[in-house]
Amino acid sequence: MKIAVLVTNLPFDGIAARESLDLIFALAAVDHQVSVIFSDDAVYQLVKADDSAELMVKDFRRSFKLFELYDIENLYICAESLRQRQLLANELVLDVQPLDSAELGQLLDTQHHVIKA
Repeated sequence: MKIAVLVTNLPFDGIAARESLDLIFALAAVDHQVSVIFSDDAVYQLVKADDSAELMVKDFRRSFKLFELYDIENLYICAESLRQRQLLANELVLDVQPLDSAELGQLLDTQHHVIKA
């Protein structure tokens, strides 16, 4: 089953971002074909950062390395969200494919389910 997870949470805003990753890995563990789309403030999850210790939270972004282990290859980012935040795809910790709104709509149309996390 093809499932898109639309991640929209700030990186260190409570546990929502970490729970989004847990959901993604759980879906992939039961053989769903998962596409992950970072949009809105979730694009900040992918910005290279020096250290999260001063924020007094555990940096969950190390878990991004598990995408490969779980065979999650469909990683996308909303191009408009990047532009609005004046970020470039080469400034990110993951190799994600930017999608404009039309491409994003086409991707979502091909999915069996879309989950906003």
